[in-house]
Amino acid sequence: MVCVCTFTAAFTQTLRLFKSFSIKDGLPSNLVYSCVQDDKGFLWITTDNGVSRFDGKYFKNYSLTDGVPDNDVLEVVKEKDGTIWINTFKQGPCYYDEKTDRFIDPLKNSDVQRSFVKLVLSSKVLDEGGVVFFNGNGELVFKNKKLVQYAHKINNRINGPAGPYWMYSDLLIKDGKKEYAYLKTKDRTDSLFLFEKKGAQPLYGFSMLLGNKLYVLKGDSTMYILKRTADSKKPFQVTERTIGANPLLIRRSNNDEFLVSTTKGVIYVFDFETDLFKYKISGDFFANSYFKDREGNIWIATVDKGLLLFGNSNITIKKPFPGLSIKNSFRSLFVEKDGAVYGGNNYGDIAELFPGRTVRIRNISSYGNATKVLGILTAQKKVFVFSDWGCMVNYKRFIRLNGSEGLTNLKRGILFNDSIIIAAGVSQLGGLYKINAVTEYATRLNVPLLRISSLESQGKIIYVGTTEGLFQYDYEINRLSEIGAATPLKGLRVLSMAITPDGLLWVSTASSGIFVLKQNQILYHINENQFLNYPGMKLQAFDKTGYVWAITRKGIICIKYKNDDTAFSYNAISINQREGLTTNLINDIFYRNDSVYLATENGIAVMPADIKTPVPDIKTYLVDVKINQKAVPVAAAYQLASSQGTVTLTFSGVNLQGMLDHFVYWLDEDTVPNEIIGNTLNLQLEAGRHKIKVRAVDINKQVSNSELTLIFDREIPYYKRWWFIFLVATLLSGLILFLFYKVKIIKQKRNYEQQQKIENERNRITEDLHDDIGSSLSSLRVYSDVAGKLIEKDAEKARYLLDQISANTSRIMEDIGDIIWSLRPDKHNLFSIDSRIKNFVSEVLGNKEIDYSINIEPGVNETIQHITARKNVVLIVKEAINNVVKYSNASHVTVHLYIKDGALAIEITDNGKGFNEKEVKTGNGLRNMKKRTNELNGSFTLFSKPGNGTRLLVKLPVTNISDKR
Repeated sequence: MVCVCTFTAAFTQTLRLFKSFSIKDGLPSNLVYSCVQDDKGFLWITTDNGVSRFDGKYFKNYSLTDGVPDNDVLEVVKEKDGTIWINTFKQGPCYYDEKTDRFIDPLKNSDVQRSFVKLVLSSKVLDEGGVVFFNGNGELVFKNKKLVQYAHKINNRINGPAGPYWMYSDLLIKDGKKEYAYLKTKDRTDSLFLFEKKGAQPLYGFSMLLGNKLYVLKGDSTMYILKRTADSKKPFQVTERTIGANPLLIRRSNNDEFLVSTTKGVIYVFDFETDLFKYKISGDFFANSYFKDREGNIWIATVDKGLLLFGNSNITIKKPFPGLSIKNSFRSLFVEKDGAVYGGNNYGDIAELFPGRTVRIRNISSYGNATKVLGILTAQKKVFVFSDWGCMVNYKRFIRLNGSEGLTNLKRGILFNDSIIIAAGVSQLGGLYKINAVTEYATRLNVPLLRISSLESQGKIIYVGTTEGLFQYDYEINRLSEIGAATPLKGLRVLSMAITPDGLLWVSTASSGIFVLKQNQILYHINENQFLNYPGMKLQAFDKTGYVWAITRKGIICIKYKNDDTAFSYNAISINQREGLTTNLINDIFYRNDSVYLATENGIAVMPADIKTPVPDIKTYLVDVKINQKAVPVAAAYQLASSQGTVTLTFSGVNLQGMLDHFVYWLDEDTVPNEIIGNTLNLQLEAGRHKIKVRAVDINKQVSNSELTLIFDREIPYYKRWWFIFLVATLLSGLILFLFYKVKIIKQKRNYEQQQKIENERNRITEDLHDDIGSSLSSLRVYSDVAGKLIEKDAEKARYLLDQISANTSRIMEDIGDIIWSLRPDKHNLFSIDSRIKNFVSEVLGNKEIDYSINIEPGVNETIQHITARKNVVLIVKEAINNVVKYSNASHVTVHLYIKDGALAIEITDNGKGFNEKEVKTGNGLRNMKKRTNELNGSFTLFSKPGNGTRLLVKLPVTNISDKR
């Protein structure tokens, strides 16, 4: 979105559109009514979808759940003591309570009838302190955040030296509609006729007392400003002003201005002291109101384009080519030593600006249908223009290769000396050329490089950046060699190069940041995020050591570096629209005569090379605290119980120009800061006293001086206290002595019992061996003797005896195994709701081969916070699914959980056999489901007919299930 904002000439030079904020940036709505800055620097913004607090980077939105009585918030005002009030549509005012981080309704316990606020209220901050909200039915006056009783028209009261008096305006219907202004004191009332209805023109008007003046606005674009005089015969001094559109409202923007919003979306700003018109705010937006913050930035609230920030520039940038008749999308530029500027755009146009002369426009499109002017330089008092169609001299003649063939696809050229130009382009035969500026002939150099993206020269060496790495070409010996073949530079796409006066070669790449080389060796690698992944980055060196400029698609970066024998260091400062650039889209950069020239998407700009951007001191505030995941009020110190160790802290670094990058913190004795990811810090604190120090870091990596200090004192658990340790030690000592004595007795008894067991075991083993093994061994002996005698006499019988010996041997082995076995016995011996429901349903129905579908809408988990509700919802679903499996004979089941009309609906449907609702007996499952539904004050409905399946519908009010307590 491009917005054009119209100011007077004094403002045009310093105020620029920095940024537009919309719902995509976190704003609750693109319809913004008003905004105001509080004492800490936060910007409060009211919309038709709640109110938002903005620190320059993060929006925190407040709505109905945060105490806002109606999301249509018409206005925000700051009381003199710093209290923030909001005025809602037909629901009355409320104020922000910082301790609870909520909005409080001051009429909650009052006897004010709500019908009073049904008519839209207007607001006014009282000079003596307090705030008043008023409409045609009366006024609500608050002091110290409490409703107080005052006389009617307190908003029109002025405390003068002679006592209070009132100035107000009323419509008198008598012989037509006439508007009068009134001055009322203790003794008398004076009136003054202002205007009356003319013809069929509708008459409407409204008035507002700002300071000591009454402003009466008429529907025909006229404003009357009334001030009291010392003349009793003429008590009013009237000033009449004409506005270019019918007014909607009037308000004080700050101490020196007031503004009038109109039906055309144009805001007229007047000087408060002189009542003179200063400027108007208009553009391709419909403005509701505007606010000027402490730094002079203007915030414009619009109807459909969100919030627009027009900021004060920290730098002065001028355009050398004002009011051009050509398109301002400039691609390249060149500046001569005498200050002559050449700028080429994307359409073949070249603008020339010589000192003391008017701008002259040239075009090369007619000489070859050239479009983008990719490079410009001068040599031998000639202008050389590089484009896709080649190199053109003085906008008339093309450079020829070897006197005949034309050059094409030239991207860039550099001056090698006063008569030789080295040009780079794209060619299958090699894309590096030597152009003789005198003869205007070109020669292809012996460099077999296809795509050359950048050139730089130093002495006889020409550095060549390509899509496949960095090379150097020795012009005298006609030799090409690769630089950084065994380094991270190998194969990288080189975007740009620059050589600083100290001989350092700076190389920017498409994806790996910037490499600094000394004598063709990598000295340093700059790989911060702000230098990564910018395919359009270009470098520019100064004629002074210690400075290098880099342009990106997000602005420009000034790199200040130091290089000595011990170390290389640098500091990068970003400059973009926040600092006054007309656009962040910069295509080319050129340094000459202590000035930096920029070719941008909307023209050519020039700024001083020694620009200094202020380092903002961003204050850090603690805005949200959770202890053990429970929100607590914001404070500087916390006394924690021994069980409270988990701490979650959310911070805001207030800088409305968006200079905040991140936060760092120190915990206890830390000497090196720790970086906070985002704006939330999670800590697990040990027992004892802890100090946390937090500072903001801006986009230029500068750590702010302002420091936020927080103290957390976690109670030492009782089991770590001295008396508990002493008591435990004493008890343990006594217990140890007792146990030692007991163990001794038990050991003696155990030894005795063990001896008895051993003796008994011996006896048992002896008996076993005697009864089983002994008899078996005896038989073996007998069999073996007999077999020995019969082996020659009766072989058959001997074989039988041997078989018996083998069988007995096996039985003996089994018996021995049993004994050994008897002596050596073996001795063995947090899901979310939707996950729990899905796991259960899939496990039960899947095992039964019942088809099913589950639809649990997003937000159900977050809605069900009450512990009892979480349990009952899961159990209701389980009971229902179990009933389906037991009784329905269904082939398909649908489970659907969703939020509708302020209630959580649990809907379970099957295509089973169904039943007659009047005949079915209520079992434990139905009774349990009804009981759990009643516990949450919900409704339980069962729909079923024989042959038509069953549908269960449970509705639970969100208010009964969303409260964590």
